[in-house]
Amino acid sequence: MSRRRDRKIRWVLLFTLLITACSAPSSDSAPSEPLRATAFTVEAELASPNGELSVEFGLDAAGRPSYRVLRSVDGVDTAVLNDSTLGLELTIGGDSVTLHDGASGVEVGEAQLVSDSFTLPTGKAREASIEAQTWRVSFTGFDEGLPLDVDVWVADEAVALRYSVDAPGESIRVEWERTSFALPGDSLSWLQRHDAPTIFTPAYEEPRADVAPADDPGRSSHGWTFPSLFQTGESWSLITEADLGDFAAGSHLSPVVQSGEYFVTFADRGEGNGLGDPRPTGQDAWRSPWRVLITSTDLSDIVESNHVRHLSTPAEGDFSWVRPGRVSWSWWSDHESSRDPEAMRPFIDLAADLGWEYSLIDANWNTFPNDELEALIEYANQRDVGVFLWYNSGGPNNVVTEAPRDRMDDPQIRRQELARIAALGVVGIKVDFFHSDKPVQIQQYRDIIRDAADAGLLTNFHGSTVPRGWVREFPNLMTMEAVRGAEFYTFDSRYASAAPRQNTILPFTRNAVGPMDYTPVILGDTVRRLTTNSHELGLSVVFESPLQHFADTPDAYLSTPDTVIELLREVPVAWDETRLISGLPEEHVVIARRSGDQWWVGAINGTAEPFSVAVDPNDLGVAPNAQMTQICDNLDWEGTPGSITDWDDPNQYSIVQGPAQRTVLDMAANGGCLVRIG
Repeated sequence: MSRRRDRKIRWVLLFTLLITACSAPSSDSAPSEPLRATAFTVEAELASPNGELSVEFGLDAAGRPSYRVLRSVDGVDTAVLNDSTLGLELTIGGDSVTLHDGASGVEVGEAQLVSDSFTLPTGKAREASIEAQTWRVSFTGFDEGLPLDVDVWVADEAVALRYSVDAPGESIRVEWERTSFALPGDSLSWLQRHDAPTIFTPAYEEPRADVAPADDPGRSSHGWTFPSLFQTGESWSLITEADLGDFAAGSHLSPVVQSGEYFVTFADRGEGNGLGDPRPTGQDAWRSPWRVLITSTDLSDIVESNHVRHLSTPAEGDFSWVRPGRVSWSWWSDHESSRDPEAMRPFIDLAADLGWEYSLIDANWNTFPNDELEALIEYANQRDVGVFLWYNSGGPNNVVTEAPRDRMDDPQIRRQELARIAALGVVGIKVDFFHSDKPVQIQQYRDIIRDAADAGLLTNFHGSTVPRGWVREFPNLMTMEAVRGAEFYTFDSRYASAAPRQNTILPFTRNAVGPMDYTPVILGDTVRRLTTNSHELGLSVVFESPLQHFADTPDAYLSTPDTVIELLREVPVAWDETRLISGLPEEHVVIARRSGDQWWVGAINGTAEPFSVAVDPNDLGVAPNAQMTQICDNLDWEGTPGSITDWDDPNQYSIVQGPAQRTVLDMAANGGCLVRIG
């Protein structure tokens, strides 16, 4: 999300909205006291293909549908989730239907072993396949006569649940969903507070909190976002959702946490400038998003997971034209640059010089004449650089004045605009300031992606929700923000001290569920920071985004040693394979990603002490004659990371080139490494 001059002139309104939001419940359709799960009689047990992960279903003494998730370790079952609730409160054709109390039976459909595979132009694994067991579990005997149908999907490292409501000829509105996730009492959590509705939120940009007990995660007036990470003993669990279709609502976890039990809730009423109803609806039938639990004793299964994509709707049509790429970006270093065509040319030249595919013209480009815009696009295209243009999503969903803001809301105007800029040679759009997970805004996201695809345009969302699998359904959706990214260096003095630690949490949380437009690799003197230049270089691989916006200036990149420039020219942004080599949230991350026959390794240290990790190329299966280029911190360097005077000192880098062999990556405090193998 891009906060500009609107931020400076609306503090009074912002404060008023914050006070109002903090006093409001998370969802005005939710009862103030969710019903906690209690012990239940097991009526059905459903297992993963390897039999190690299982889900048990049953009814408690009050007839409440319930479930738990177990992992079998050496023949002993351990709880991943304790007794948790299921249920819906609905309005069907004007009548209230309660499907969470008073059931008397459980029916289980025939189990099916299903396989899913995909090939996509982007991602941490462009090709992936999986097997899972699927069933339908129906809780019956409610007074209204309808069953509570729950589709269940169980893979070896994941469980997903989805409600299905069929009411032919009737309208359906979901008043409340009673799904909960009950973490065992000794669990730890890494959570992000859900934003209070303001003129700039929600945007999933709150800082990731420090580790906390799951049964006492701290105060959050508006709940906790997806994805949410938990640790129970040796087990790790990531909770999120997938496959939001048309007329769906984005969900998050309620602020009501009872003994480690977290409850699903819908968007706040105040989101999106008050536009729309937070409750999802359907006609004749309604399907909820998948509620997804990714769980393993190995953190690599969280980082490398493609479960959100596997659970999402496959694409229809030809997307062979989709091309991931590196992007030069002027706004980060000069917030007014995109008002001036001449200020944009050096960034287009930077992309051309480094072989980067794209350059972004950010907000307020509409202030210069059309002939100058056309000339700038032609200037870029002559240099084989594709141009992205920025748009405000509003519409009545926000009051932010950054422009153009009148071209993405009305469908007819939007399609005309997309066709117009595609004809000029523009390759993609960045759309900002959505500020809502209500169905009306979720539908706007989906309509924009569809219309952009029809025009042959790539799409990037900022001020947005988190990825929920749309990159499979719409491969022209390249990336999404939904992160406290590098732009915060430019307007939050506290960000520099928080960034190194946060950077080590994101691969296990936000970036694990989809592409993340953090806008990394700050090497120059525009801002002060604690991260070393080698840490910043490592982020280009640690953070996965098929559009990797390199945020700094031409001088910052071209003033680096030749070897650094060489790797900046070559670093890929879409991957055939991803492996977590080493890492723990709040400590360090070492990730290896393969593109073709090359492996790239990004390493970052989030602590204030030096840290070392061994990497063996043989473990990656590299060719015997492979070469390796390694850029790490020079631990003997006496300069200051982020210093105005030391930023371009080449002595801060330790550069080693030679045959690929086992090596130790030595990282300074808040340091890192970037390695190319092959």
